[in-house]
Amino acid sequence: MLCAPAWADTLEILGPSSAVAPDGFPVALVRKDAAGRPVPMGKPSVRADGAELRDGAAQPPLRTYVVVPRAGARDVVVRASVDGLEARARYVLGPPAAEVRLSLEPPAPVKGRDKEARLTVQLVRPDGTADDSGAPPVVRVSVGRVEGLERTGPGTYRARYVLPDTRYPEVAILVAFSAWPSPQSVHGAYGRVLVPLAASVNLPGTTEPDAEIAIDIAGRTFGPVAAGPDGRFRVPIIVPPGHRIGQGRVVDKVGNVRRMPIDLRLPPTDGLACVLQPQRLPADGVSQARLVCATSDAMGLPVEDARVTTQVRHGTLRGPTRSPGGLLEWRYTAPRTLADDERIEVAWPQRGPGSRETPALELVQGPVAESRIERAEALVHYGARTRVAVTARDAFNRPRPGATVELRAPVGAFTPPEEPRPGGFISDWTLPATGEATEVDLHARAWGPAGTEPARITVWRTDDELYAGVSDLAGLPVPEQPLRVNGREVTTSWDGTVPLGPARPATLEISHGVWTGLTRTVHVLGPLGPVFPLEGPLVPSDATVRVRLAPEIPVNVRLTVSGTRVTYWVEDANGQVLPGREVFVSLTGGERVEARVEGGRTSFTVRAPGPVSVSVADVATGVTALAEVRP
Repeated sequence: MLCAPAWADTLEILGPSSAVAPDGFPVALVRKDAAGRPVPMGKPSVRADGAELRDGAAQPPLRTYVVVPRAGARDVVVRASVDGLEARARYVLGPPAAEVRLSLEPPAPVKGRDKEARLTVQLVRPDGTADDSGAPPVVRVSVGRVEGLERTGPGTYRARYVLPDTRYPEVAILVAFSAWPSPQSVHGAYGRVLVPLAASVNLPGTTEPDAEIAIDIAGRTFGPVAAGPDGRFRVPIIVPPGHRIGQGRVVDKVGNVRRMPIDLRLPPTDGLACVLQPQRLPADGVSQARLVCATSDAMGLPVEDARVTTQVRHGTLRGPTRSPGGLLEWRYTAPRTLADDERIEVAWPQRGPGSRETPALELVQGPVAESRIERAEALVHYGARTRVAVTARDAFNRPRPGATVELRAPVGAFTPPEEPRPGGFISDWTLPATGEATEVDLHARAWGPAGTEPARITVWRTDDELYAGVSDLAGLPVPEQPLRVNGREVTTSWDGTVPLGPARPATLEISHGVWTGLTRTVHVLGPLGPVFPLEGPLVPSDATVRVRLAPEIPVNVRLTVSGTRVTYWVEDANGQVLPGREVFVSLTGGERVEARVEGGRTSFTVRAPGPVSVSVADVATGVTALAEVRP
């Protein structure tokens, strides 16, 4: 006789399978029976080494948590136990790149001789190997410009550094930031290089006729050159930055030597360069950007104690923190209110008026979170046309202009939606000429508007299907984004979403096809769920409204009542007023006074001691409208 083995319950920790962001990530604790089905559990004991644990959203029978790594942690270990079962999971924190290295060739270009230099940017891991998981670096420069940044190898990028057109010597500060895991992330590595830009010029002057002139600058002698009969001269010199005074030596025709200081009359130069990452933030009161500034003195050396000041109009800045090499860093937090004039100003007054930076920053509104549809008429006849209105609002209940609105119905056709006011859209619905009386639902789908840079991958469930979506930092859906789902390549559609298929038990590894550090691990624990982590749809559900459809009629009689004032008119199936139609008006009591006709519409006042029924009939067709007036 053979005995079947006895399988016990197991305890598992569900979480990401790749490097995680330092600002936190979700995990879940699940107990499975011998058949692998999730079952309820008692109160577990859970702790995290190197992180803080917070309770997550309720999702029985799972116990969910948010793991927030402590500052400086490189990995986190989560341990759990319940009912004699134990589980352990380790998570590695990103970003993988620990350093951004910048170099120029030639390393010290000279103005007046060189027009550009080749810039190389390398993303390097702690072990010295190249990192290729982050976004292309954002490069900012204090003077000149950087053009044509392109990837030339794993973790390596090259660009052209174009020297400024100015002729005086100065120091160029190049700062680079490589965001991870997406181009809109605040996390990543940064680096800088200080490049002394010497200037090659012909220094003019006047001295004694036919004398010889030489100039010493920074330990180097230029000349001698001979002055002309009128005493004028030009000495070709190369002036390194920071040297404002040269030492002149004049020898006259009889050999007398005269020494004198020469003021090179150089203007103050820029000693500050800043990079802000990201440059577009949602106005949600939470999202942050990272402001990194590099400093340099006039000689091209970093300044460790630079007194750099900052100002901001609407958001808040926290900092600075200082790093070796004269680097300073602030964290900017966006305001909750939208503002189109947000401005960050960075200045180093002691270095001169030119040492100022104003990093570009745009506050953006989030996507449509809710929509509402309204129809002008609850009863519509075949062959008629009626107006439909759609209102789109964001998560803060603010009107959301620029949204994409789609309308559909079982019958009829809609005109392209127009937006006469922010967040308010209108369309005309035209019905077929004939049809049967029934009721139909009108559907409105409002989403977006579309974003441009991926920042998040979202997964949700609708009925038995799983969907994924790509959005930017503000939650705006990003269309046509390549994704890999367990190695299978898919692409998001024009609304930023893509179906993943039926919800079958599996672990899905979803990663962006370009920004490989942007990933999502999804655990499907059964055909009926649960699914972890599970989020809301990227595009909100449809708004619907019901409309009664009635057989076609040759004309329509409209009748409105405002207090004791009654207005009536006759219109065709398309809503056009038909002036001059013969109608029959009847009141159950009282009298009509103060009659007036304007634009094909007739109005009058009902004078009666009590309620009165008013009927208006089109004589040619017999179509009649009824209303009650209560004086």
